[in-house]
Amino acid sequence: SLNAAQRVAVDTIDGPVMVVAGPGTGKTQILTLRIANILRQTDTAPESILALTFTESGAKAMRERLRRYLGSAAYRVPIFTFHGFADHLIHTYPDAFPRIIGSRLASDIEKISIIESIIDNPDLKILRPGGNPSYYITPLLRQFGELKKEYVRPDDLAQIIAGEVEQLLSIVQYHEKGTYKGKERGEYTKLANTIAKNREVLFVYRQYEVLLRERRLYDFEDMIAEAVVALATNENMLRDVQELYQYVLADEHQDVNGAQNRILELLSSYHDSPNIFVVGDEKQAIFRFQGASLQNFLYFQDHFTGTKVIQLTENYRSGQDILDAAHSLVTVDDELLMKLRVPLTSATIGSSLVERRSFSHQAVEDEWVVDKIKQAIGSGISPEEIAVIVRTNREVEALAALLRKTGLIVEASADGDILVHPITHAVEALLSAVLTDRNEVALFSVLHGAFWGLSINDVVRIASARNYDTTLLSILADTKQLSALGVEHIDRAHNIFTVIETARSREVTEPPHRVLEYVLQASGFLDHVMIHDPIEGVRVIRRLYDEIEALVLRDGIGTLEVVRDTLALRRSFNLPLNAPYISTNQKAVSVMTAHKSKGLEFSLVFIPHLQDSIWGAGAKRNSFNIPLSSHLKDGVLDAFDDERRLFYVAMTRAKQTLYFSESAMNRDGKVLTPTRFFDDIDPTLITLVASDKEETAFHPLTTLQQTGAVLKIDTALITTALAARGFSATSLNNYLKNPFNFLYRNILRIPEVQPAHMQFGTAIHNVLEFVTRTHTNQGVIPNTTVIKEVLEHELGKLPLGVHEFTRLLDKGLTVLVRYVAYLASTLPRQTKEEFTIRVILETDIPELPNLPLTGKLDRIDIGDDGYALRVVDYKTGKPKSRNDIEGKTASSDGAYKRQLTFYTLLLSLYDDERYLTNTGVLSFVEGDSKGVIKDESFTVTSEEVAALKEQIATAAAALVRGDLFQDPVTAASSDYAHLAVKLFDWET
Repeated sequence: SLNAAQRVAVDTIDGPVMVVAGPGTGKTQILTLRIANILRQTDTAPESILALTFTESGAKAMRERLRRYLGSAAYRVPIFTFHGFADHLIHTYPDAFPRIIGSRLASDIEKISIIESIIDNPDLKILRPGGNPSYYITPLLRQFGELKKEYVRPDDLAQIIAGEVEQLLSIVQYHEKGTYKGKERGEYTKLANTIAKNREVLFVYRQYEVLLRERRLYDFEDMIAEAVVALATNENMLRDVQELYQYVLADEHQDVNGAQNRILELLSSYHDSPNIFVVGDEKQAIFRFQGASLQNFLYFQDHFTGTKVIQLTENYRSGQDILDAAHSLVTVDDELLMKLRVPLTSATIGSSLVERRSFSHQAVEDEWVVDKIKQAIGSGISPEEIAVIVRTNREVEALAALLRKTGLIVEASADGDILVHPITHAVEALLSAVLTDRNEVALFSVLHGAFWGLSINDVVRIASARNYDTTLLSILADTKQLSALGVEHIDRAHNIFTVIETARSREVTEPPHRVLEYVLQASGFLDHVMIHDPIEGVRVIRRLYDEIEALVLRDGIGTLEVVRDTLALRRSFNLPLNAPYISTNQKAVSVMTAHKSKGLEFSLVFIPHLQDSIWGAGAKRNSFNIPLSSHLKDGVLDAFDDERRLFYVAMTRAKQTLYFSESAMNRDGKVLTPTRFFDDIDPTLITLVASDKEETAFHPLTTLQQTGAVLKIDTALITTALAARGFSATSLNNYLKNPFNFLYRNILRIPEVQPAHMQFGTAIHNVLEFVTRTHTNQGVIPNTTVIKEVLEHELGKLPLGVHEFTRLLDKGLTVLVRYVAYLASTLPRQTKEEFTIRVILETDIPELPNLPLTGKLDRIDIGDDGYALRVVDYKTGKPKSRNDIEGKTASSDGAYKRQLTFYTLLLSLYDDERYLTNTGVLSFVEGDSKGVIKDESFTVTSEEVAALKEQIATAAAALVRGDLFQDPVTAASSDYAHLAVKLFDWET
């Protein structure tokens, strides 16, 4: 049921509408109900309603809520993040994006290098300080990102500076009387210095843009900026997009930046009173670092005349004391802001509690948090209803580890920088041991790694035998000397030499990420991590491996030494290498940053570590002062209002109980002061609670003596992953072959290098996508010269040596020329390529009622009537017989036929009759031994689809129960038996 204001928001489907929706007022509900209402009251197609949001999590939440109302038709409504929408436009209208097409996304290191080259200019006096010439490089990189988010190009920045110069001219330069007569006024000096600095910023900005274009690079922020340019200058494209999207909705509008607002303007410029609907709350504008500002929130009424403004003030989440305390924090006197920062009324929660505790030391505070959480769970509060919300990623890591030590199941949510992680340091030490010849410091360190399987006595024997003439490596190479030294595990010690020497040899001919994979596997490092801490190990190693692979593919880095130096460079410029924590359990205590808490709610919320150095004085300072906002007068908001709003968001996550705490001293012995924001909150709404009992009971050794429980694999992890990712045809086949294959490949995603034949297949698929798309769009098949160029481009993106590149190019061209000739005589006039689909299969599993099914279909052939004729799946490799495809031979499990049945199931659940087809074709691109192309066509029956649905549901139920993970025979027969049998404590 809807309240009166919500009903107006849902029912007002025409014209511009702005909804001011505070926390817990049901904004996601009204957005999705409004979409459903548009479809109910008009003949608008789902594809003609465009919904834009700020984050991927927001898009996911909107899609899931919409599915409750529309079923699978919800997947036909285009829901994008702004960047996702820009990417969609780029792929749909590539000719309108000359800056993007043919260029690539610049890496952080490339951008640093460009700025570094620009500021190496003696004419720059401010941005190249003598003591540290690189001081402003990272701040400049961030500032350019902010400017682009606000759609402030170099010429626009020049106009801003010109406005500052005019302002300077209106200021009296010198004091005219008094003690300071004849001296320059502080106001004048400050603005003059700002202008001088901004002029240098402008100089670097212009040069930066020129060099990006010259090197055919672009920033992530350029995707939206170029979308603005394309929509503003390409009338045909703009008209096409406007005709398609008849209704536009934008969520979290308070966080939308200038460039994103410009997209909304252009999409809606076809009409004086366009159908545009935005929802936001100025009090929750917390992504200022992403360009959001009050200016961008208030522009809506200025631009769209006749905007209907609707205030949602009934809160369905928190108790009144929590709401009043939070509102008192952000109350202002400014008339403009008062209209937006309206108080909320609790509609459902009867009573609530806000308490504050002060402790002598942070160790006492943290122990109290742990004990209080355990008491809450013991009293019947479900763990998923408890959250600890902090300011920094580092606090998330520390508190999550502390809670896990006590045996609590914890869900950490933050962007952890793996460059400071022990696993990363260990990997870098391995690389250094491979790279360093005479200097044996790295090898000495690596020798102590438990993953080699050496006892401490063996390590001592080997290390003590080293002298000026005898190196560690020579000792490890000599099995006779190892025996003479009394080394127990000679083979393991000698393996260290073998791994290092083999890696050095392979580095000459193989790309760095393949050498790294060899080192991690041959040393036993990867197995060691997967056995002792698989969740954290996969998170760190997967991200590290992906980064190194990207350095190879994107930047052309060809040696491990450059990889190592690049990681060191990231550290020197404070560029984190973030990897999100893996979701392991839906029924866990949440530990998260305030930014990550946005949109969530919990019965019990702790906000610890409320010292001013973190919440207040520690607020991020800007290195530059470039005015971008025009709505507010100076002094209305202080420098800490961004942090104040973030604190407001953290507070309003609580439903019934909110605990504040702070300490007088941290673990480093530094004296702390409480956050200044306590002074802004109405003191009558906070209950002060003494901490004498906790101080007396605290025993420092208790925490130190806890060994902690390493997070192993449990069914909650499987259930969480299935709820998020579901099954694809490939992952289902992995499961059916062996559940442990599914666990390691699809749940843990263990780092593995793609084999050469799979890389070749990917390149061939991409070329065929280009060929058939060109045929659909232009009515012609590309000639051999063009096909060769595209194949070279696709193979060039792979980490291949010269010999391997040449071999695959020759093979690929031979295959493609023959297959494309076949396509020329068989392709229908219209096809749809790389069709990505995600649907929901309803199950009877209480823990997993909605199971996602996903797939990317190589090609759908479309008939003259606009309806699908068949699904075509390309296969590289030797053609298979029909019996082999259907699993009727001794060596086949029917995976290929199951894949076609899976695609039929996907399309039957997609709820778009244009794509309904039960005909699937396996097209073997390479042909048979005589070069004849083989297509095997199958008509999938309804009985086969029903049987597959049952098979999927049975598999999901077994995974949720975890039955198959209790069978040592299954573990031992998997592709990862060496890990599985150890992980689950079975003997080989």
